[in-house]
Amino acid sequence: MTPATLRERTLELAKDLDTGDWMPTDLERVITRRLLTAADPVGCLTDHAVRDAVWEGSEPLTRASDGRLSLLLAEITYSLAGNGRDAAGLASAQALLASVNRRGHSDA
Repeated sequence: MTPATLRERTLELAKDLDTGDWMPTDLERVITRRLLTAADPVGCLTDHAVRDAVWEGSEPLTRASDGRLSLLLAEITYSLAGNGRDAAGLASAQALLASVNRRGHSDA
């Protein structure tokens, strides 16, 4: 993985979300909501919050929507690890999570 990978994955998922090619499952929306709730006090995603979200989703998250969100979370974790940190990519990924969360609320 490279820092550009996170940006590419985020743009791809955002496009798929906008066109309806990715319809996040209930599990994916719950995971995004948890991540955004954890990010709110500090203003950004943290490695700990992402790992907790992956643990919460466990194996079903890797199967939901062909593992799209799971792959994004793996790339976020890599970027947060330090060597590959990409602030712009992380901000874009967090914005995508917020978009998924908003769509989940409007569907309810």
